[in-house]
Amino acid sequence: MDEKTIRTENVAESGGSGGKAANIIMLSVFLIFIFGFSLAAIITKDREFSEMENRNLAQKPEFSFKNLTEGKFTGDIESYISDQMFLKDALVSLKTDCDRAALKTSMNGIYFSDDGYLIQQYTQDMEQINENIGYINDWAEKTDCPIDFILVPDAVSVLSDKLPASAVNDDQMGSMAAIAKSLSPKITLYNPFQELKQLSDSGTQAYYKTDHHWTSEGAKAVYDWYMRSSGQASADIDYGIETVSSFYGTLYSKAPSAFVKPDEIHIYDNPDGEYTVERINEGTVSDSLYDRTFLDKKDKYSAFMGGNFAQVKISSNAAGDEKVLILKDSYANAIVPFLADSYSEITMIDLRYYHFAENTVSELIDKYDIDRVILIYNMDFINSDQNFIWLS
Repeated sequence: MDEKTIRTENVAESGGSGGKAANIIMLSVFLIFIFGFSLAAIITKDREFSEMENRNLAQKPEFSFKNLTEGKFTGDIESYISDQMFLKDALVSLKTDCDRAALKTSMNGIYFSDDGYLIQQYTQDMEQINENIGYINDWAEKTDCPIDFILVPDAVSVLSDKLPASAVNDDQMGSMAAIAKSLSPKITLYNPFQELKQLSDSGTQAYYKTDHHWTSEGAKAVYDWYMRSSGQASADIDYGIETVSSFYGTLYSKAPSAFVKPDEIHIYDNPDGEYTVERINEGTVSDSLYDRTFLDKKDKYSAFMGGNFAQVKISSNAAGDEKVLILKDSYANAIVPFLADSYSEITMIDLRYYHFAENTVSELIDKYDIDRVILIYNMDFINSDQNFIWLS
């Protein structure tokens, strides 16, 4: 056997040993990962609530042959395993960071936009829009008092210049134009696109970067514009402003990333304001328009009005004596503190939770001697919500 053949055999033997070692190492890492995570999941206490997702998590389901044969048990166990996955939030964040490093421009319908904005995609559902406007129109025809509709465009339209070039969205302003054409003449529509656009172009945040809501500044700009446009006087108040940092909102929860910087929330306080806030269904009464306990949690936006409730009644020392009914989504929670300084009595109804109870919405108008109705909804809500049936 010559020297060349010997060297070749030695290299082959060496390469074979190295390949086997690499395979063993890879298999060991894989097994450690699988069994390590499984063991961690077993010894780690189950979480009941996820602050990141702002929802209750699935708990370990009870086994029964009935649930097994009906297929319910397997579905429940899948939800449980998914919700209770060890280091789930960190892994989702790592996935987002990897996507961004790979120059991807979106995740879970959220665009990674200029200036650190996360912007939610808009996909028009004209059938749902027409259905919702139909319910609103039918109800308006049976209502005698003035009805104003503040229809708020979302960041996807107001901040469209910040979207990545690859972004694909339906025309939200086109959706709003279609609503304007089909809306009952008994309803006065207010579209604050220009006010929010001008505010943003001036360098003031009209929308949060990590959340789908507008900021207090956006809400106040629309409040001032609405009062002027509707022939009403804005409250002339020197507000104190409390700044709360480290706010990561709902869009961050869908696409968490180390690249994203937190928002600030600004709480506007009227030093002379006196309020009684009654949450009817919950049976609670407060003297504040804010629930500051949320400022120490991830869901800081719920500090506005304490979140969403079926029916809330607000009495204040405002100079205006009109009694107002507000039909609303969560956007309204940031503008109501300003409206409460203009109207002495406000009744708020959230149709996601108010399913007639003791009175229909029309009956509440008579019951509380309502002078004016204001609908406050963001466009994406009108595009997707299915609770306007409770108006009829």
